[in-house]
Amino acid sequence: MVEYKHITGFPNQVFGSLNLTIGQYKRNHYDLKVGITGQDPQNRFNQHRKEFPWKRMVTIYESVSEKHCNILEQFLVECHFNDLRNKKPGGGSKLSVPVRITYMYF
Repeated sequence: MVEYKHITGFPNQVFGSLNLTIGQYKRNHYDLKVGITGQDPQNRFNQHRKEFPWKRMVTIYESVSEKHCNILEQFLVECHFNDLRNKKPGGGSKLSVPVRITYMYF
C-alpha cells in the first residue's frame, strides 16, 4: 500500500518538517529506507516488495526538480543513516530517465 503524505517546497523550506517526519516514523518502524523515484510510487513499491516484506511506502516529498529530491535525500540519509536500510550514506540517486515529477519516499 502506498500512502501519499508528501509536501512540496524548496529544500530549505522543508528540511525541518521532513526530518521530524522521519524521526517520528523511526520510533514505530524498524525497516525504513529513504529513496527517490520518478516512477509511479505504486510501481516502485512493488519493486521493493520483491526484496523486502514491507507493507507500505509513504511518499513524503514531491517536486518537479530531481535536484531538490537529491538534496533532501542526501540530508535525510546522512542524518538517519544508522537507522535506515539504505546501503550507502549520502543519497545522490540518479533517475534513469528524465521525469516530470519526482517523489521522495520511505
